[in-house]
Amino acid sequence: MARKIVFLYLFLFNFLILFSQEKVDKPSTEIKDTLSAKKISNWEVLGRNSLSLSQNAFSNWVAGGTNSFGVNVKTNYEFNYKKGKHIWNNKVSIAYGQLSNEGEKPKKTDDNVFISSTYGNEISNHWYGSIAMSLQTQIANGYDYNTYPNYTPKDRRSAFMAPGYFTLGVGFEYKPQGKFQLSLYPITSKTTFVLDKKLQKKGNFGLRNDGDSEYLELGAYIGIKYELEIMKNITWKSDLNFFTNYLSHTERIDMNFNTIFDMKVNDYVSAILSFNALYDHDQLKKMQIKQTLGIGFTYAFKNTNKDKS
Repeated sequence: MARKIVFLYLFLFNFLILFSQEKVDKPSTEIKDTLSAKKISNWEVLGRNSLSLSQNAFSNWVAGGTNSFGVNVKTNYEFNYKKGKHIWNNKVSIAYGQLSNEGEKPKKTDDNVFISSTYGNEISNHWYGSIAMSLQTQIANGYDYNTYPNYTPKDRRSAFMAPGYFTLGVGFEYKPQGKFQLSLYPITSKTTFVLDKKLQKKGNFGLRNDGDSEYLELGAYIGIKYELEIMKNITWKSDLNFFTNYLSHTERIDMNFNTIFDMKVNDYVSAILSFNALYDHDQLKKMQIKQTLGIGFTYAFKNTNKDKS
């Protein structure tokens, strides 16, 4: 049943995109602000890549300490198209971090893969009838480092596409001028995939039976995004979303809150403070919290060349 719904949504999504897509001009190459990039009519391309490093070394240090090395890599790209009443927004975000302490096995500090695509057709002032899809998972195995400090692959409690979350929704988006966005999707399917056979156990990530590889939910999604420039070179971005399942326990509302403070030092150095709070009853019956602070190298660009039509 889950596969049939996924294929149906994919067919509808691609049909709408192909139906609405209009011819774009041939790309031209232009150099601006020392960044070389292709400009395509009606497309806006944004990219941000960051690398953060941390290192500690001790030798005969009376106060004590542990030699360590950490690295955190993040890449974010957006490919947004707008022509007349049609918009098509695409986003790819990948993050991975690892910390290595001397005498211990490496530990993950970040691991996330997120891909989304949204098509909208303006039906009223700033209101769009929309269809959206997203895929979220992780790259490497996840472990409980407190329970298994000398972990092996058999101790994993998560892996690539275990879980993996695929959502498809039909509804409306409100995008006024500025950095605010409201998403209302009263028809949304959320499919949780567990493709690692070892983790296909009843209760894991909502699975109903041993050996199940997927769990389907059908419900409603509400999302709020906001971006604010607090002062020069300091930007605050916030993303809050909710999902409730029509098919079972509607009172159990999934919540995901992300907020980022981006403090730019110069064109290539920035500090980023992020906070993430997540509640998903099928994943863990507790609030999950993650906070990171990174200072490192950043390479970002924004290319826009839109027609006036």
